[in-house]
Amino acid sequence: MGFFSKNVTTWYRVFASLEEAERAIPMNRLVAVEIDTKRLCFARTDKGYFATDEKCPHQGLPISRGGFCEDGTIVCPFHRYAWNLKSGREVEKRENNIQLYPVEIRETGIYIGIEKKVSRLF
Repeated sequence: MGFFSKNVTTWYRVFASLEEAERAIPMNRLVAVEIDTKRLCFARTDKGYFATDEKCPHQGLPISRGGFCEDGTIVCPFHRYAWNLKSGREVEKRENNIQLYPVEIRETGIYIGIEKKVSRLF
């Protein structure tokens, strides 16, 4: 008998439409969303929608509680650490990177992809 594992992305609908997302998230602001067993931070910028972990890598505090976006970064309201929304890197390299999640805009809504490791015996 053998064993293998692979990563599989599951897509979760967060909003039913762009209009719903625009009403829920003001420009350059963040909201917390709960998907599966994760709390994520969902951001809206002039460059689109982004999803990250809700907890700041610095001290684990919730970024969406007063955090905001500026110049392509997400900024934690507690200690002003900032992460690039394209790469997940902390802009001044003082702290760990933040986990990013893929976002897709489809005809049926806005989705966030969460990757999980699936293991099987064969």
